[in-house]
Amino acid sequence: SSGSNGGSSGSDCQPKWIWEESRDAVRAYGIFFGWLALGSVPAVQMWQLTDLPYFIGLAVLTVYIGSHRGLTSRSKQQVSFKEGLLAPLLASASLFGLYLIIKYLPGISLQTFLDAYFWLIGTVACYGAAKPVLRQVLGSAGRPTFTLQPPEGFLRDEQGNAVGSMQYAPSDIAALVISVGLISVEVLGHHTNFTLNNMVACLVATEILSLVGLRSFKTATLLLGGLLAYDVFWVFGSPKVVGDNVMLTVATSDLVTGPTRLLFPKMPGGTGEAADFPFSLLGLGDIALPGLLAGLALRYDASRMTNMQARAVAAAAAIQDALAALNTDATGKQVADAAADAAVAAYDDIADRELQQRNNTQPANSNFSSQQQQQHSSVTTAVAEPSSSSGTCSNPGQQQQQQMVPVSPEVLQQRTYFTRVLCAHVGGLLTAFAANSATHLGQPALLYIVPATLLTVFATAGSRGEIGRVWDFTDFESFGVPPKEQ
Repeated sequence: SSGSNGGSSGSDCQPKWIWEESRDAVRAYGIFFGWLALGSVPAVQMWQLTDLPYFIGLAVLTVYIGSHRGLTSRSKQQVSFKEGLLAPLLASASLFGLYLIIKYLPGISLQTFLDAYFWLIGTVACYGAAKPVLRQVLGSAGRPTFTLQPPEGFLRDEQGNAVGSMQYAPSDIAALVISVGLISVEVLGHHTNFTLNNMVACLVATEILSLVGLRSFKTATLLLGGLLAYDVFWVFGSPKVVGDNVMLTVATSDLVTGPTRLLFPKMPGGTGEAADFPFSLLGLGDIALPGLLAGLALRYDASRMTNMQARAVAAAAAIQDALAALNTDATGKQVADAAADAAVAAYDDIADRELQQRNNTQPANSNFSSQQQQQHSSVTTAVAEPSSSSGTCSNPGQQQQQQMVPVSPEVLQQRTYFTRVLCAHVGGLLTAFAANSATHLGQPALLYIVPATLLTVFATAGSRGEIGRVWDFTDFESFGVPPKEQ
């Protein structure tokens, strides 16, 4: 659905590119669902080591979709330095709490509560994925044709303004029906269908990656480093301290089930830890947590991009204005000169803004004022400003924020850091699976993924002479939330 607050549109407002409304999104989701379907074919499940490409394919697609959705999301909330410091401690407390329940209160049942929770977040995630895709592939059925008016003040848009009406397309109803149906089948089946379980898990992860991001590479280093220690301790250290592999016990427990892990049928005759568990598994955190770094890398790539589309649109608008200002008796030479001068000036203006974006990052200052925040929003491309697909500006604040150079499809050809981080993620997963195959022991995948991805970021920065810029880069807050302390 799309919202309207009744504001007037400006002729100078340019359409904004939103990844979810692009053909690239349709292709990505098509490959994702095709990959899920391929893994459900019984003949494929009988091949040796099928779980390896299956898990890696889903991991790559989940990170790709979630990172690109987050690229043009204005409601993205960011993890601060302090939150990154606390995350491993909170994760440890939650994990050990679940372990104690499983170990000492086996008769207690949390499944009803968990099923309701998974149904709700699964439906939201599935609808969020299905709606924009169906709007594109269903043609005229994907165009908004009816309007609903929510109670006054009940909903607010991304600028904090009250939404006066919501526009829906017939395809939105189809997306809702499909989402509710699929998630209901998955929950009522008690999460036993591994394909539906994996679909929900991956879609929830993409939703998280689109809504939550890391504020800086400093935060990324602290958070991922702390979670690496968390993963290693609860897999390798807990047997010595607690007498049991806490991570594996929770991951393979039937007491707490749901789309928190990816599953694939295991070949009979397995050995090692959890040999009796019928599935190979990959924790969702081993996808989503490195995905946060990939998302930050993509937003850094966006802050460094050269946006030829924005230059062309600005030049065309400038030419139109220049010609409209000429007298009707202007000579051909005067028309040509006016058009050329206007185009060059507009083109150079966009180029100057891009240069500012490359040379400026948000100050790492907890006292960063709202006025400074507004000033820096004009020089940080990493916060794309997706408006409605029509490109209209609903209020003066939105027009002012459009002084920044928006993200365009050209970012898909300028993803140096993102592509390398994604490849490093795959390399880390391959190493983790190789270690598991060699030792027949559960592996803390972050032990291999975190060094691979972080070292890749800084190796790439070193090769491009950007180590200082990358280390100082600070992504910008979204959705009007006050800046957090580093």
